[in-house]
Amino acid sequence: MVKGSSSRMPELKMNQNLKMIQTQKLVLTQKIRQALEILQLPSTDLENLIRKELQENPLLEKEVNQQKEPEKTAEGESQKSEADSWDEEPSRSDSAESDPLDILKRIEEHTGEYTSNSRQTDDDSWIPEPPSEPTLSEYLLQQVYALMLPDDIEDAVVYIVYSLNRHGLLLLTEQELEAGWDGKPELLIRAIEIVRSLEPTGVGTGSEVEALEMQLIEMGYTTDSLEYRIITTHFDEMTEKKIKQIAGAENVSPHEVQEAIDRISILNPWPGNEFSSSANAAIIPDIIIIRVKDHFEAVLNDNRFPRLMISARNRQILESPNTPPKEKEYVVKKFQKASWFIKAIAQRQETVTRIGNFLAEYQSNFFEHGIEGLRPLTLQIVADALGYNQSTISRAINGKYLQSPRGIYEIRFFFSRALPGEDGEVSSRSVKDELRKLIELEDKKKPLSDAKLVLAMEALGMEVKRRTVANYRLDMNIPSARQRRRY
Repeated sequence: MVKGSSSRMPELKMNQNLKMIQTQKLVLTQKIRQALEILQLPSTDLENLIRKELQENPLLEKEVNQQKEPEKTAEGESQKSEADSWDEEPSRSDSAESDPLDILKRIEEHTGEYTSNSRQTDDDSWIPEPPSEPTLSEYLLQQVYALMLPDDIEDAVVYIVYSLNRHGLLLLTEQELEAGWDGKPELLIRAIEIVRSLEPTGVGTGSEVEALEMQLIEMGYTTDSLEYRIITTHFDEMTEKKIKQIAGAENVSPHEVQEAIDRISILNPWPGNEFSSSANAAIIPDIIIIRVKDHFEAVLNDNRFPRLMISARNRQILESPNTPPKEKEYVVKKFQKASWFIKAIAQRQETVTRIGNFLAEYQSNFFEHGIEGLRPLTLQIVADALGYNQSTISRAINGKYLQSPRGIYEIRFFFSRALPGEDGEVSSRSVKDELRKLIELEDKKKPLSDAKLVLAMEALGMEVKRRTVANYRLDMNIPSARQRRRY
């Protein structure tokens, strides 16, 4: 500092002050978590969840009788539905100020307002079946909940569990996973690690090879073992039983290779398949596409689900003056849980139906003409059209199927990006299908190279690059021309 200058170094002071700062933070309440989980549930899992809730919640019942007409007020107008107030979750203060008996009376008067959106009739009543073997997702979630994870990590793990395919593999890309997730992306990385630590070994991996690798390590094999090298380096040759070729590459005898393959054969490249019993393996479409005159419409296939209502029979607990306060509190809590459960199912069905109607119109050329009419479609396009966000669309189509005049497809099948360089009307799914057809019809003694496949695609009016052909071929697990050659 210059001598004589009046400038002084600022004094640093540490003060402890209390300040109120208003910030926005996404908090997943139990109600929101339940709604998101129900939205993601495939049809079979939802059926099991409904059965479980009917067994555990005495305030939840199946509706048997016809809906009662709303009573008229003195002015001749219908009374307002209690469901109109469901946009806000009842607070504890609301529950304390309202008379639970009055609430249950209104529930009984407006039974129809609390039913899920179902077309089921009395003649087609839903009868709960005896508990069956757990599905893959149920088995995994039992392990997840036992870990007592923090809420944010648990939410991410549940999301990953419902993102697995029926074989227990995680085949969605990083971009697809993040598009369907509202939280921090780094939580997904941790969640995938946790899912891969669950039983059965290999669940949550990205391919059959990775699943086998994990199972070999679990059994004590090292990365230097012949079994591990065969899996990681010669998987295609192993599946084609090219024992001599593997033996030459590994500098071992064919007998050693055969014994190693025999030991590998006891492993399961699809760890989720052991849960695919005859009951669980059945594909139940959530949406049915039907032709109505000159267009297609979507119909929600919910006849298998019961119509749910709030039970009025348990009102005696609240009517009796001798009922202890704790029992009354229990009934109120069960009532709130049952009402939110019913609304979550109704929201799920409405969302799935809206997506089905969008697909019926947007992919009408596919339903009319087949794969060549499939249009490119992204989650963002549907989200913008229906007023949702990408995460809602991703959860809503997870594990759900659509029945159409062209067959039964997983709803995710209708989502594919446009072919690079095109005008946006050629779906990558259509290109893959044409590639598969060309390879199936090729001369097995002289298979088509990627360069020749490019020329063949151009002859069909589809301009693709050689790299695109190679990538699509790998996505479909189709080996190269040299590996496809037969002598």
